Amino acid sequence: MSFEARVAGNIFSLPGDIVTFTAGAAITKGQLVKVTGNMTVSPAAAATDAVIGVAVSSASSGSKVPVIMGCPIVYVTAGGAISAGAVVGSDSSARAVAVSTAGNRALGIALEAASAAGDVILVAVNPHVY
Repeated sequence: MSFEARVAGNIFSLPGDIVTFTAGAAITKGQLVKVTGNMTVSPAAAATDAVIGVAVSSASSGSKVPVIMGCPIVYVTAGGAISAGAVVGSDSSARAVAVSTAGNRALGIALEAASAAGDVILVAVNPHVY
């Protein structure tokens, strides 16, 4: 499932969907992956990495890699600049912002960067405490 309209609240994919990313490094089928750039993933390397899924095939750096997602991906409105791969939560206007303080509630992981408030970006929804 994928909506082409880049509108906050639209669903990009559902849990269990396979989503295509660009490989930021060589990836082996079955490796856990983390976001390392706009719709780009690399193998996870530590328990502290924000893992977003599992590669379902091997890929060389720069090629496309299918990743099975255990969470939905939605478009959200950013409340400010956000780096791809950042853990995001809510600001006082219910817009996505990067969170990094222990104990903050998080919505999920930004799959794309936002340069300013009002940008619409993709976020893998995976609520947890940072």
